[in-house]
Parts: sequence; C-alpha cells; structure tokens
Amino acid sequence: MAAALCGQVRKRADLFCDFCACLWLIKYSTVEIIPTGKALGAEIRGVDIAKIQADEFESIYRAWLDHQVLLFREQRLTDEDLIAFSRRFGELDHAPIQENGRRFVEGHPEIYVISNVIENGEPIGSLGAGEASWHTDMSYLDDPPKASMVYALEVPPEGGNTYFCNMYRAYESLPDELKEEISN
Repeated sequence: MAAALCGQVRKRADLFCDFCACLWLIKYSTVEIIPTGKALGAEIRGVDIAKIQADEFESIYRAWLDHQVLLFREQRLTDEDLIAFSRRFGELDHAPIQENGRRFVEGHPEIYVISNVIENGEPIGSLGAGEASWHTDMSYLDDPPKASMVYALEVPPEGGNTYFCNMYRAYESLPDELKEEISN
C-alpha cells in the first residue's frame, strides 16, 4: 500500500536550464546536490526542508532548474511544512476534482491525496485502489502548474514506481525539420 501527498505549483518557470549529465557531487552551503547522471534528476542531501534557510532554498531552486526532478530522502513534514516549502516555488493550485476517495487534506485544499489504501471500505485517496496511468499533471489547463511535489508517506518495498520524462531532451533530439514543422 502506498500513500502520498502532492502539491501543484502554478505559473511557468521563467528560466529553463540545459541538463548537465554530471556524476560529481556539487556542494552549496550545507546542501549536497548529487546528479543522477541520467536525462534528469538529482538527489538533495544535507537539508531539512521543514527548516530550510534562504541560501539553502536558492541552491535547491537552482538544482531544480538544472535537473527538473529532485529527490529528498528522510524528510518529516507536517501539512503546513509541505505547503510552506511548495509555496517557495510559486502560487499553489487546489487539488483537481476526482470522483473517488478524498481529494485533499481537510483544511489544506492545496494537498492532493493519492493512495491505494482502503479505510472502512472506502478509498482514502483520489485514485481509489487503481493505478495512475501515464500522464502529465494538470496539463489540460490553459496555464498548467510548473511543478508537482510528491511527499511519500508510505512506500512499498517493491513496485509503486513513478517515472519521469525529460521533454526538453525529447524536443532537443527531434530532427530540425520536425522542430520547424511543429514550431507554429
């Protein structure tokens, strides 16, 4: 069984950086940024995002622009901590409308509950006992969020994987003729 809280961050990023497939450790203040060496992603170490300082966030924001997907292990966040950290990236959306389960945390409409846990015969998360198919969060909106944050509360020992795709890299790999054709 898995449960996660997800916050949607609004407004597009002003700046997008090219991914640097580096395997070395980059250290900014106490924040360690460890690139995956893949098409995207980095692990962030040495920071408690519930008590984050301005210089630490600056390093994290830069890493997000550079790597698109960030992993923070061993965080213990309250709902308020998750919202405060998410707001550092921009204005937050409310949870999208779903038919199954609880859509958001009571009192915190910015936090979207995703879970396959059943309590008292009812799903506690928006997806019920089903799996999410491949998607881009809220891409149907005219002004979609620039990011999504997932705070995993319970992770299964195997399975339950979340996959990410670097669409900057996908676009960059297109032939010039196709880029020109889709530019309009």
